[in-house]
Amino acid sequence: MNELKYRWSSPNKDIPIGTLIKFVHAPPRFKGEDWRSCGFHLEGKAGGILAGPYPDSHQWGGIFTVHARGETFSHWGDFMEVVK
Repeated sequence: MNELKYRWSSPNKDIPIGTLIKFVHAPPRFKGEDWRSCGFHLEGKAGGILAGPYPDSHQWGGIFTVHARGETFSHWGDFMEVVK
């Protein structure tokens, strides 16, 4: 059985500009925390990376500029998965 390893912070993700991503829940950072939501309106939605990663004070995988759902906005890398 694979046991979840908790990490309070994570380094910037290496997601190149132009990459297609999907918004996902991020793993919990400590025992007892639920999986972290990317936002109910984003879960499972696709987007494209326009810029980043930029440093973020939370250390949640860096901040990326993303285009999704007809909008351009910033979001944390922990909540993104590269579409293969």
